[in-house]
Amino acid sequence: MQALIKLILLALTFFLVFINPSYIGKGLYYSMFPLLFLLVWLFYRITYYVSEKEVRKAVDEPFHYSLFCAMVPPLGEGDLQRGRLIIAEDEIILYRRDGSKPVKEAYRLAIADIEGFSIGKVLSVRSGVTFKAKGRGEAKFVVSRAHKKKEALTAALGWSRPPEGVGVGEEASQAPSFKDL
Repeated sequence: MQALIKLILLALTFFLVFINPSYIGKGLYYSMFPLLFLLVWLFYRITYYVSEKEVRKAVDEPFHYSLFCAMVPPLGEGDLQRGRLIIAEDEIILYRRDGSKPVKEAYRLAIADIEGFSIGKVLSVRSGVTFKAKGRGEAKFVVSRAHKKKEALTAALGWSRPPEGVGVGEEASQAPSFKDL
């Protein structure tokens, strides 16, 4: 299915770029743009998106919180790993799409090893959550509207209140305050 969508996207893009709109009619030409956007959305959905329902089908492990995110790999190790981060009883697990199976485990971290987390920039232009783990460094996840999920993450981790390590990201903490100006 992905290969077919890629071929249709390529052909449609070629058609829209190199065919003169007055040759086929402006109405037909401009009506192909919504089709192009629909195919791009469908390709993204099939390739990257992991729903909570798919994770529940593939995994017997019960969980009480999940969110769609992308894990930032260590420098030089490739692209973002998009998937669904679930918080189970004693672990956080990232599941991503796999060609042969609906979902595949991509990352696992025990909640007991988490010293804290911060909300802030995880990439130069994207905000998210950074988990600080004992002996394993940091795990960074791009999450849309991460600042709104701070309380839900704290509760899902089983913490009554945010520990000392929860706060703003490193870049934000070093930024000058408006009070200092």
